[in-house]
Amino acid sequence: MKAPAAIASPTPLTVITRDTEAIAGPAARHGHSFAAATGIAVKVVRAPFDQLYDDIMVGFITGRSLYDVVIVPSTWLADLAPYLAPVPDWLVKGIDLADIYPAYRDVMMRWQGDWKAVTIDGDLQIGAYRTDLFADPSHQRAFAAAYGQPLAPPETWEDYHRIAEYFHGRTDADGRTVAGTVEAFASRGQRLWTLFSRAAAYVNHPAQPGAMFFDPQSMIPSIDNPGWVRALSEYAGVRAFAPVDAARMDSFEIRARFIAGRSAMAVDWTDVGVLAADARVSTIADRVGFFILPGSSSVWNPTTQQWDSLDRVRRVPFIAFGGWIAAVPADRQRRDDAWRYVAWLADPTRSAVDVMDGSSGINPYRISHLADVTRWRRAFGSTVQASAYLAAIRASLESPEVVGDLRIPGFRAYAAALDAAIEAALSGKTEPQVALSEAAGAWERITDRLGRQGQRQHYRRAMGLDE
Repeated sequence: MKAPAAIASPTPLTVITRDTEAIAGPAARHGHSFAAATGIAVKVVRAPFDQLYDDIMVGFITGRSLYDVVIVPSTWLADLAPYLAPVPDWLVKGIDLADIYPAYRDVMMRWQGDWKAVTIDGDLQIGAYRTDLFADPSHQRAFAAAYGQPLAPPETWEDYHRIAEYFHGRTDADGRTVAGTVEAFASRGQRLWTLFSRAAAYVNHPAQPGAMFFDPQSMIPSIDNPGWVRALSEYAGVRAFAPVDAARMDSFEIRARFIAGRSAMAVDWTDVGVLAADARVSTIADRVGFFILPGSSSVWNPTTQQWDSLDRVRRVPFIAFGGWIAAVPADRQRRDDAWRYVAWLADPTRSAVDVMDGSSGINPYRISHLADVTRWRRAFGSTVQASAYLAAIRASLESPEVVGDLRIPGFRAYAAALDAAIEAALSGKTEPQVALSEAAGAWERITDRLGRQGQRQHYRRAMGLDE
């Protein structure tokens, strides 16, 4: 089935997304090329992230949608799905679904079995580190003497903590004082997913799939169990080895500090790798390595209520945030034109260029995006660096342990309650156990308000469990 023929129109399609160059930049850039090719103009409206959800939902609820295309976080699909048009068959068959990694396709693009959106970005977090610092013989000797283990990219979160502690406040060969690490700590920002990424290794028991956020049978929250408490305690503890103004650090600040050579490590989305290797903006372009997020040799067992020791370090990659999706409201008249634009935006050739631009906010989500090492070598200036970057992403996406993000109606309410707990713990005003117990109580109330049985069904579907 082919797309309906395009009919040129001076009346622009209106697209809404966030107010940053990341995501909005490619949306506008490809809008210009789409207009040149089809004669259909595109206007991109940029809204502050805190305002984006409300701007869209008010139109849906009142029946007065203003936007032909919405580009939003994939975690919002559960709330938006009732107001969205289904993805047309010609587009489903035309965007090469087999080329999109299952983690970004099977949940992010579907709701209740229907195709409701198109993935345009793939998000997960990885680690980056200064290879020059790690390879320095004096640091290797001193670290081994202090901690009784070799200095190497971290395998466990305990390793990560020790490395951050060791490097914090030291001076590099260029005379710069470095932080041990940089992570997201800013309120109402990306720190929620930084905690999720850390907790994934502690709370996803191999014998208890789908229990990361809730008990999948009862929908009782899991976020106050000892695995989550450990994750939040360690997250709060490593803040001592971040810059003194860590409270304002979001992903944009993380990348700025790391590429300026001000930190030994970073935990962030994969954008950090492309930017760090870009000699036009990075001071450490030839001195960057990458690692899959650390794991743990023990995991909390929710059935026995005990820690289980493992015979190896188990890493559990987490599809943090998941990425951005494009969708079309059901009540708009120009749905065919809108879907044509979405298909243009998600085209494999165009998106392959976007993922190699660190400012685009578009991270690899197709198998083909990671296939051409030669192109990545040219972008990174080094086969070794390019291979390490691609290996960290592939190992995450192709791991049998990979876990998806929370996707149920009311996500923003759940997230706000947990972010308040993070703030309480980071401020030192509340112990992590108490803070998480309060958040769990708030999650119970949200679930009851939205309907426990319905939430259970949505949660189990999102976690890949039988309903």
